[in-house]
Amino acid sequence: MDNSEYRDTLNFLFGLALGALIGSGTALLMAPQSGRRTRKRLVHKAEELSDAAADRFDDVRDDARRIADRTSRDARRLATRARRRADETGERLSDVVEKGRDRLRR
Repeated sequence: MDNSEYRDTLNFLFGLALGALIGSGTALLMAPQSGRRTRKRLVHKAEELSDAAADRFDDVRDDARRIADRTSRDARRLATRARRRADETGERLSDVVEKGRDRLRR
């Protein structure tokens, strides 16, 4: 699928979703019931959506904290391992330099 077909498909899907949303809202407002009842239903639905969004936000926040904690822990482990290897490499280098000096003195 080339770019223009992809863009056309996205535009169609966006238009379809927007049309469904507008149609649903219109159907709610045009329903054969009192305005008071319709407003109550809208408020109730808005509260449900707000609660669902808050729950989802909490889930995402908890996931982000877990990922951040794991990343921090992994970074500390890598840093410790890197320090240890740098120390080992430094010790080996010191040994090689010392051996080289000994050979030059002989």
